[in-house]
Amino acid sequence: MARAVPIWLRFLFPCVLISIGTAHAFDLSPPYATENAFVPQPQAAVVGFAPAPGFPQPTIIEPQHVAVGSSFDADSIGNRNIYVDGTIAPFSGIYESGARLRLTGTASWYKFVTTEDPRTLGTGHYLEGGLLAGYGFWVPGFGINWLVGPAFGEGVNEGVTTDRWGAKAVVEMFARPTNLTMASASATYSTIGNKLQVQTKAGLKIFGDTYFGPEAKFDWQQILPFQVDFATTTPFATTAPLSPQTNISRLRVGAHISSLNIGPVLLGVSGGWVQDRQLGSGYYGSVSLYQPF
Repeated sequence: MARAVPIWLRFLFPCVLISIGTAHAFDLSPPYATENAFVPQPQAAVVGFAPAPGFPQPTIIEPQHVAVGSSFDADSIGNRNIYVDGTIAPFSGIYESGARLRLTGTASWYKFVTTEDPRTLGTGHYLEGGLLAGYGFWVPGFGINWLVGPAFGEGVNEGVTTDRWGAKAVVEMFARPTNLTMASASATYSTIGNKLQVQTKAGLKIFGDTYFGPEAKFDWQQILPFQVDFATTTPFATTAPLSPQTNISRLRVGAHISSLNIGPVLLGVSGGWVQDRQLGSGYYGSVSLYQPF
């Protein structure tokens, strides 16, 4: 029987989903992020003199120190994933160079092969939370963040539960080479389940600050097909074999629309074709939200 989800994980996900409510979508950051710390309004007066009566004063835009985001994706072959995060730049703006702190949470549900003859499928889910620290380097038109820190994950596969501590690392890059183009890439790795995710996007501005273009995403994860039990009275951990399939991997290729403004929130949607090494091919859809403040 699957054990109850650890108390701290049950607390983490509702808190992040409710208080953050929106998720990591690095490519959704505003195009003016690193360039407008100071945005003057039109002035009729010469510098050094007071503005003409009734004319607006220069507007100072305070740096934004926090960004929150969320994403949800699902495919036709039985996989679903929810991701949430909150990033803090304590000593600088979120779009300026400086230290970064990030709280992350991931929940995923998937299928895998339990027997080959006859071929039968099992189900599993994975929860992970992490607290990362790192640095962001930002200049006009280009930004890169790298973060690393401890994480805890729980995998439940066909009722068999595995809990593990580990480390998680994230590298993400965003660029606008021209006023009409954008590109982003990210790589995330967790030692808990040898979980790797690599994603890249390119886009062309279609209206306002909204971009359209191709995307590709690759996921690889060990499904932990055994239970490690440290609660026994013996000095050794025990394991219980579960499945001949030891990992899952998926490749997604599709198209995205990014940076759609809905009030203060930036929205991204995407969809396309997915290929699972064990389960075959299908289609996927994804939505992401991002809000700095």
